[in-house]
Amino acid sequence: MPLDTQELMSAISIITDEHNMRVTLKQSTKGAMLAGGFCFVGGLLAGPVGLAIGGAIGGLTAANVCSNFKSVSQVINEDLTVAQREELKIRVERALRSIDATDVALLLPLLLNSEAAKVAVMREVANYLTSQMRMQIVD
Repeated sequence: MPLDTQELMSAISIITDEHNMRVTLKQSTKGAMLAGGFCFVGGLLAGPVGLAIGGAIGGLTAANVCSNFKSVSQVINEDLTVAQREELKIRVERALRSIDATDVALLLPLLLNSEAAKVAVMREVANYLTSQMRMQIVD
């Protein structure tokens, strides 16, 4: 029986949660809009002083709102499209090719109990998220 993508994604989520694997989400466009918006409103309300105050408040707000962390399991379950999940599945299958398990019933216990399999999966997930999704892994 071929591997089911959702089952494999669940196993990957368990492994990445065990190791507290997280990514940082950088949203510079949203941050620039927030900072610029506060600066604009401050300038309208209080002139040059308002520009300075609005810029400072906007910059702090943007830094607080836009630099957050998400667990890799959240990214897999919430942010990846179906095509991206399939691509990740193919990459993980390639990484685990040396393990001769083609059935979910055999693969899931192996993934959860074998440290070498966990390392291979985490390495491939990290490579995928950094190269394809342009995310940064947080240690």
